[in-house]
Amino acid sequence: MSAPSNTAAVQRARERYSDDDEPELDASADEVAALLTDEYAREILQAVTSEASPACELVETLGVSRPTVYRRLDDLEEAGLVEPAMSFDPDGHHRREFRATFEEVTVTLGADGFGVETGTPADAN
Repeated sequence: MSAPSNTAAVQRARERYSDDDEPELDASADEVAALLTDEYAREILQAVTSEASPACELVETLGVSRPTVYRRLDDLEEAGLVEPAMSFDPDGHHRREFRATFEEVTVTLGADGFGVETGTPADAN
């Protein structure tokens, strides 16, 4: 017996996690540079650059504690470096997966301080 379908809730989730939203870098260059110095944040970014992954998979793959993964994902999402996407299974289950919002990050250091530029993924529209 399958669980009852909640079409309205699924539609709201799809709208919230729509690919139509163009992610923006929400952090200052100093904040991004600080995140990039964190070993766990870098490992998570590297893991979610090639394909979206749920947090539980990152815990297993990276061998890092669940709280560490969730804290770093929160920091990376707040900075605009990762974004959540909702994954829907045919059986009605869903989960949040995280993916990088860029393909490359360029950090520059000049007389005025740090500068950060991100390149969006080639397949993003």
